[in-house]
Formats: sequence, structure tokens, C-alpha cells
Amino acid sequence: MAPSDPIPGTQPAVQDWTTIKEPPPPASSPTAAEADAARTHLANDAAHQRATIGDAWASIKAGDFLAVHQAPCSRTGFLTGIGSGAAIGGLRFVLGAGIPRAANWAVGAGVLGAVISYEVCQAGRRREREKMKRVVEVYDRKQAEVRAQAVERRRERELLRAEEEAKKAEEAQKKGWKLW
Repeated sequence: MAPSDPIPGTQPAVQDWTTIKEPPPPASSPTAAEADAARTHLANDAAHQRATIGDAWASIKAGDFLAVHQAPCSRTGFLTGIGSGAAIGGLRFVLGAGIPRAANWAVGAGVLGAVISYEVCQAGRRREREKMKRVVEVYDRKQAEVRAQAVERRRERELLRAEEEAKKAEEAQKKGWKLW
């Protein structure tokens, strides 16, 4: 079998562009909903591709390490990690563990303390953000009620004013017809 021969059971390679045939039409055309679902599925597949280590490494810049202390909650996390690591490492050393073992415990406790402190702080920030969102919603709702009440009061005043003007006009008309 020559390298240009097609694999048995497959179609031969196209030799002439004029012999390319259009694909057969689908058995049934997809509905608009099916087409939208297919587009959404394709978009989701593209958005959910797994990131590689190379992608992550390429996204790290030197400036990120210089500004890590400025991220919210990172300072408290670092300080808590340093304190917990020193306390646990010192305690392990005093209780008789060797320096390498106490240092391992210190590093582990420091990392664990930093992560826990950071996550607790972030959870508090999320709760605070949700509270603020609710406060803004309630405030907006109250403002809408106050505006609606003001519009209603203004409308009532205008109606009263119109009634008073109508009465005054009626009285003026009655006075104008009297001769004495």
C-alpha cells in the first residue's frame, strides 16, 4: 500500500475541488431554543476549560509579590500566622521536641493560622457586603415610599387648591349677578 493510498474503509482524499459536494441537510432543522442551547453549551465549554500550570505561572508578575500585603485581610492573616507559628513552634521546643521538628510544627502552624485567619476575615467581609447590600435595598425602598408619599401629598394639595379656586370662582360669579 502506497503512502498516498487511502485507509481501507475511509473515503479517498479529494483530488479536485470541483468534486466537493455539499453536506446533506440535517434531518430536521433545530429550533431557535435548541440553537441557543447549543451556543450556550459551546460558550460554557470554552469558559470552563481547565487552566494549566503554565497559564497560572504566566499570570504571576513580580509586582504581585510586592503588593501582597495590600490585599484585604492579608495583613491580619500574616500576623496571625507569624504569632501562631511562633507559639506552637516554641511550645513544641519547650516540651522536648528537637529544633527541626519544632521548626516544622512552627511552619505548619504558621501557614494554617494564616490561612484560617485570612478566610475568617474574608467571610466577615462577605457578610458585611451582604448586610450593606440589604441596607441599600431597604434605603432605596424607603426612599421610593417617601417619594410616593410626597407625590401623593402634592396631588392632594393640588386637588384641594383646585377645589378652593373653583369655590372662589363660583362665589365670585354669584356675587357678580347680584344687583344690590
